[in-house]
Order: sequence, then C-alpha cells, then structure tokens
Amino acid sequence: MSKTKKRILIGFCALPLALVIIFISMVYGGYFGPVPGTDELSSIQNYEASQVFSSDGKLLGTYYLQNRTEVSLEEINPLMTRALIAVEDARFYEHNGIDERALARVLFKTILLGQDTGGGSTLTQQLAKNLYPRDETGWFHLVGDKFREMIIARRLERVYSKEKILSLYLNSVSFGEEIYGVEMAALRFFGKDASDLNLQEAATLTGMLKGTSWYNPKNHPERAKERRNVVLNQMVRYGNLSSEVADSVMALPTQLTYTRITSNEGPAPYFREHIRQEVSRILESRTGSDGKKYNLYTDGLEIQTTVDSRVQIAAEKAVDAQMKELQDFLNRQIERSPIFADRNDSTIHYAWRQTDQYEQLKNAGRTDSEIDSVLHTPRQMELFTWDGYEQRSVAPYDSLKHYLSFLNSGFLAMKPQNGHVVAWVGGINHKHFKYDHVKSKRQVGSAFKPIVYAAALESGMRPCDYRRNILTTYEEYEEWTPRNHADEYGGRYSISAALANSYNTIAVDLLMDTGIPEVQSTAQKMGIQSYIPSEPSIALGTAEVSLMELVTSYTSFLNEGRPATPILITSIKNAQGEVIYQPENETPGYNEQVASAMDDNSLSPRTAATMVRMLEKVVNEGTGYRLRSRFGIDHALAGKTGTTQNYTDGWFVGMTPEMVFGTWVGGWNYRVRFDGSMGYASQTALPIVGRFLQNIQDYPELEQADRFYSNQTSLSYRLNCPDFRPDKLSDRLKDFFQGRDDDEPVVKDDEEKKSIFGRIRSIFTKDDDESNSDN
Repeated sequence: MSKTKKRILIGFCALPLALVIIFISMVYGGYFGPVPGTDELSSIQNYEASQVFSSDGKLLGTYYLQNRTEVSLEEINPLMTRALIAVEDARFYEHNGIDERALARVLFKTILLGQDTGGGSTLTQQLAKNLYPRDETGWFHLVGDKFREMIIARRLERVYSKEKILSLYLNSVSFGEEIYGVEMAALRFFGKDASDLNLQEAATLTGMLKGTSWYNPKNHPERAKERRNVVLNQMVRYGNLSSEVADSVMALPTQLTYTRITSNEGPAPYFREHIRQEVSRILESRTGSDGKKYNLYTDGLEIQTTVDSRVQIAAEKAVDAQMKELQDFLNRQIERSPIFADRNDSTIHYAWRQTDQYEQLKNAGRTDSEIDSVLHTPRQMELFTWDGYEQRSVAPYDSLKHYLSFLNSGFLAMKPQNGHVVAWVGGINHKHFKYDHVKSKRQVGSAFKPIVYAAALESGMRPCDYRRNILTTYEEYEEWTPRNHADEYGGRYSISAALANSYNTIAVDLLMDTGIPEVQSTAQKMGIQSYIPSEPSIALGTAEVSLMELVTSYTSFLNEGRPATPILITSIKNAQGEVIYQPENETPGYNEQVASAMDDNSLSPRTAATMVRMLEKVVNEGTGYRLRSRFGIDHALAGKTGTTQNYTDGWFVGMTPEMVFGTWVGGWNYRVRFDGSMGYASQTALPIVGRFLQNIQDYPELEQADRFYSNQTSLSYRLNCPDFRPDKLSDRLKDFFQGRDDDEPVVKDDEEKKSIFGRIRSIFTKDDDESNSDN
C-alpha cells in the first residue's frame, strides 16, 4: 500500500475520532448549554414562590417567577415516589445516573426495530434537564443536550444521595399550568399537601409527567385516567402494589379538587395585589443573612395575613350574587335608554386612549384616522358576562362600551378590637376591572351622617333632643336648600329618629349648630384622612372618602371611641422559617396608657356607645330595616345606608359586636347608574351585606352575638323617647325668636329675622310690607 493511501486511510479513520473530540469539547465548553461543576451542583437553589396565607391557614395565592414550593422528601407521600420510580426509572437505585442497560435497549429498538420506546433517560438525567433546560432544537442539539445531561447526571450522583435526588426532582419538575414541583401540583389538582396524596392522586400526578398538557386531568380526564392506570400497572409489575388494590383504584373515576390561583383567579385577588405592593415596600428595608435584599418572587417567603378565608368566601359570594342581579336590571334599563352613544362618545374615546392597544398604535406611528379605524373594526373577542364568557365579533369601541356599562362594587370587613381586615373584595372581576374599590374615593352620601351625629353628641346634644323637619335655605352657600329624599317635611323628630330615617334637613341643621370645623375634627379623630370640604353639604356625604376609611371610622363606635388601625399582615417569614417582619401594633388588648394618650384624639365612650344604639335603631326601624325583613338577620346589628345624588353611589356600613363591614356599589363612570328608586342604597348596597351575613351563617364557628357587648352600649344616653311629638308652646316661642316660620323655608342667613328685635318689629310691619308689595 502506497504512503498516500495509508495517509488517506489514517485520515479517514482519524476523522470520526477528531469529530468526537470536537463534539465532546463543544459539550464541555458549553456550546449546548452550561455544564456545571460539582461545586455549583452542591448548592442548587431553585426559585421558590412566596406564599400568602389566610388567618385560618388557607393558601390565598403565590408570587413567583416559577410557581414552586419546596418540600422535603419526608413531606411527600411515599406512594408518590414509588409510582414515580415504577414508571420513570425502575432501576433508579441501581445506576449511577446513567442506565446503560435501558439506553442500549432504547438504541436497539429505535434504530433496528424502528419502535418509539422513549428516551431512556433516568430520573437523574431528567433532573439535569429540569435544572438546566435545553435552549435549541434539532437533532444535532438533541444529541449534544443528551450527552450534556449525562455528564450532569453523573456529577449529581456524586454530590447527592438518591433520596436527595428524588427530592430535587419532585421539587423542580413541571406539571404544566405554570406550576413546578409536586407540592404545588397537589394543591392545584387535589387541594391538599403532597403529604396527604392518596394512591389514585399520586398515580395521576405521576402519569402527567409523560405529557403535562395531554394528560392534564382537568382538561382530559379520560386520558389522565388511562395514564394513571398505566402507572398503577407498573407499580404492580415492580412489586410496589398488589394487583387487588390496583384493580380497585383503576375502577375509580378521576377525582379532582381543582383550585387555580393566579393573579386574577382564586380567593381575594384585589387583596393579594395590595399585599404584593405592601410586602414589596416592607422588603426594601430588610436583608437576609447574606446581606442581600429579599426577593418576593424567588425567596420562598411565607406571608401570614389577617384575612379569614371563610369570611372572604362569604363576601365574594354575596358580591357576585347581588351584582349579577343588579346588572340584569341595569342592562334592561340600558336597552330602553342607552348610557353611551353608538359612535364617538367622549367617555369611550377617553377610555380608549388609556388602553395598551392605543399606546402601541401611537408608538408605531399610526395616524389618528388609522387608529380610529382600528377602534371601529370588528374582530373576534371573548367578553366577560355574569353568565360566563361569550365569543363575539365586536369592535374595540363596542368592547369598551360593554365593560364600561358594568356596575362595580367594593366590600371590606374588619375586626374592630384589633383592626384585622378579615375580608377584602375590591371589585367584581380582577381580570377586567383592576381598580380596587376598597381604596377608591367616592362621595359617601348618608353613610357620613353618623360622623355628623357623633360630633353633635360631642358638642352636648342628646339623642332625645327634638329637631324641626323644615326646609332651610343657606344664603351664604349659594342659596342651597337641602331636601329630604321623599320631600316630606313638618313635625319634630328626636335626633335618634332623624338618623334612623335619614332626614337631610335635620342632618344639615345639626352640622350647622355643631360647627363645620368640629365635624371635620370628629371625622379625623375617627380615622378619616381624606379632605373634608368646609361646606354644609358634607352633612349629606359630599366628601369623597374610601371604603377603607369609612369602615375604619365606624370601628370607633365599638371601641369606646377609638378607631382601629387596619392590619393586613401579621408576619412575614423567610424560607428558613425566621420571622423577618411583624407589625409593631400587633398586640391586641386594652392598654390603659395608650388609651389615656388617645382620649384627647378620640370620641368619648358615651358618644360611641350612644351611636351604636342609634345605628341599631337604623336597622331595626329605619332605612336598614330590610336586613331584618328581607334577609332575616336576627342577631345584633347596626349600620347606615348612603345614597349619593342621582343614585350614583350606594353605600352600607354595618357592624356586629365583633365585626365592622362596609360595601359600595356604583359605576366606573358617573353616568353608569340607575335612573329611579332601584338606585337607592337599600336596593343596591344593603343586599350585599344581607347576603354576606346569611353566608356567614354557613360557618357555625363564626356565629354572631345576639347583643352588643356591655362596654359597647352600657354608657349610652337614653333613647326611649317618642320619635315624633307635636309642637309645644315653648317650641313655638323658640321658633319665633329663632326666625323659623311654619309656612315657608327658613332663610338661614337673614340677619334681621335672626335678631329678636327684628322678629318683634316684623309683627307690626308685616301688613305694611305686604300692602306695599301688592302695589
């Protein structure tokens, strides 16, 4: 053989070897992805979701980059690991990361017989793939990735025990739906911890790993059942299960307790969004032992909140039921009298300019006419309705009109003794209506009147003092004449009866006699932080206040005059279980020193107790009576309705001995409202509270007390006086000298009529004045 041929032959033989060396160098060099050393592998740290828990231990939600909660192998039912090994890697305890026998079998059957027998990857190789995912596709990269995963698997086996590898795998594997690890999968599909999984549940989750979408038990129950039974047969084959037990489980249908929790779905989404912002603020000033700031999305924090899942569910059900019913009424009204124009409505155009789609079109350089064309061009959309989502062909303009025509609501419940917020419903659907109406500010209507009455009591008035129900014109305030909702006037009513029946004339009269600054000061003492205008109309609730502030203010009545400080978070723990945050005032109970210091900045206990009794009267006899008559609520209850002008907003704030709660109903835009008596708060907001209190009765452990506690009512002034009484001679004389006439509205700013001498002079000049006016 010639030298040339020898060189060619050597070169031909050396080429594959060179290619192999190049290929191996590419793998180790990171061309196909990272190949970590044993030092890096020994300190694997998965991203771990932070969890939000209710006060009664229920998972409310998570914040994450990867939705995962780490658990130890001891916290996973052994049935899960047996099922996993049986179906995914029967020789797991016999190999060192690579199962050569299984690999040879796969290669033989795939190459020679053309059968699809799977990849032959061990659990350790799958773990390597989970920890260091593949970046590219194609056969060349597939081979490179497989080889890279074998190297990582061997190194993992050198660093960790078999048990630790199982733990790492079960905590890192994806189960689809953006959830990672068996703990989150068990919670999502079966509503329980991984430690509580039974045999059929463990087999179902294991079966999903072959194809998380294809074998999803929620979407494809029959496929999931068939795959589950394959897993059970494998467990029988490898001696992990008797055939009798397997047969009995195979006969069962796929049984789920599916709970999907996302930023928009699951319990308390508005509350969780507020907590996310609050915790992010808290973490800015806290660092871990390594000196780094905590990361809400990766550090596996445990956030304990005050929300009670039972109370939250009762509130959400009440809001949903009432708002669906109200929307049906409003939709029929809209059919008769549309709120928004079919084209070029300014409100719709304003909303359009706030959308991401508009901003994207503008940034892309589209002209106004092109953008307007997009606004009015129909396309397929999925629209939310109270009867479910509907597929429709509509233009963005009509979609905006659809969503802007919804009534919305907010609901908040709080424990007055310690300020714990136990329920928070910020709106009707967090996906489509992001604005949180627990925090939004709206005019509060007559729900503000208890603050006016509290200020009046503080100034020396009593519940059994009588006030005349008469129209009064306030010239100093642009000749404003407040009217009662039914235009009913005449007679004298006790202050307690005037509140129960929500007479506007008397509320304004009380405010003017008490003084606007005194009412403003009382509102601040009770926890109202919003601006209160220096106008007499605040007696009727024209100030814009949030639901959070209003509910907080009513806690003053149950707390001997001191408002509670709202508390939402009771503790934050890091992944090691160490407390890194606890609110400073999280010590319930009565502190004499603190109480003494607050006396000058709170209501008197007598005023607070009297207001509880007066607000009981509102429910028992006045505008809140439907809670008794329609909803059958018979336990201790007090509260106040509030309706703003033109039925724009409806409010009800109420209380039992251990809970203060409030709700608001209205539209995103002030045009979205009822045009008649259906818009009264007794029809819109009050029924939410009625439904809520009915729902609470489903939980016997949350039973409400029959009476208010003695410290909440024992100091009150007497209220056992008639609501109404006829005029006495002393009343007539008092009216005369104060310029109050029977047959005409009082003009409050007429100085001559306010003076005694002016009133006396008017007796002798009245006829002359009238004769002159006739000429």
